[in-house]
Amino acid sequence: MTLSDLSIKNPVFAWMLMAGLILFGLIGFNQMGVSQMPDVEFPVVNVNLSWEGAAPEVMETDVVDIVEDALMSVQGIRDLSSSARQGSASVTVEFELGRDIDVAVQEVQTKIAQAQRRLPEDLDPPTVSKVNPQDNPIMWLGVSGNVPRRELMDLVENQLRDKFQTVSGVGEVMLGGFIERNLRVWLDAEKLEQMQLTVDDVIQAIQREHTELPAGRIETGQQEFNVRAMGEALSTEEFGNLIISRRGGQPVYKPIYLKDIATVEDGLADTRRLARILGKPAAGLGIKKQRGANEVAVGRKVLEKLEEVKK
Repeated sequence: MTLSDLSIKNPVFAWMLMAGLILFGLIGFNQMGVSQMPDVEFPVVNVNLSWEGAAPEVMETDVVDIVEDALMSVQGIRDLSSSARQGSASVTVEFELGRDIDVAVQEVQTKIAQAQRRLPEDLDPPTVSKVNPQDNPIMWLGVSGNVPRRELMDLVENQLRDKFQTVSGVGEVMLGGFIERNLRVWLDAEKLEQMQLTVDDVIQAIQREHTELPAGRIETGQQEFNVRAMGEALSTEEFGNLIISRRGGQPVYKPIYLKDIATVEDGLADTRRLARILGKPAAGLGIKKQRGANEVAVGRKVLEKLEEVKK
């Protein structure tokens, strides 16, 4: 018996079937995510490697070659490629379509951990991530104005970023053209020579004096007190009052302050990325949506939050 014959003989059943299809269709339509690309797990894993100051040739021989050699034993690899730049490198591993990408990520992390002893000690911890177009920003917001660049970066990082991060459906807010805040110490070569100090003496003094270590606690019969060693400077003035207590590994009995041989500046890191809007310095906010979220709805909420922030 065909469906048409069954519907003619049982019209109530046909109406109930159509009503059920319409009801579940409406429920599925309201909960269906809207995006430019389908949420598909690509069998691609990316390994990011960072070693500050290393030349591309050094990154290739001392880092990339070791990582590639360790990853070649992972099963299911279809293609492996890498690129090296000044201070950083990336290794991209493409697996077969039938490979479980979550298991592949765990195996890649295990192989890199096993090869860690062969990598340089000052290399930043490698980061392993899956490649998915869903993780790309759905929109970019540019922020610029007639304010100092440091104030602009502080506004973007500490205020605007948190406001958009709390929008429903937003997974992450990445910063473009952002320059981190830095405390710079400009040494005076003549004063260093007068004090018979070296740059290494200054670096060791900063590492030794500008730190906060656990100090334990004081226990009595009835009370217990936590002890905190306030070792970190909270301002440029306090940082300039750090004492250089050793010269060439030997103690210095006359106090030498950092401000006596250097100028301390509260500024920004080196400019290696630059963003501009109509010729003015700017910073960008890249909005990433959560997996499965409605891209159109998230974009609308972000724009509503933007209008609220402007007010």
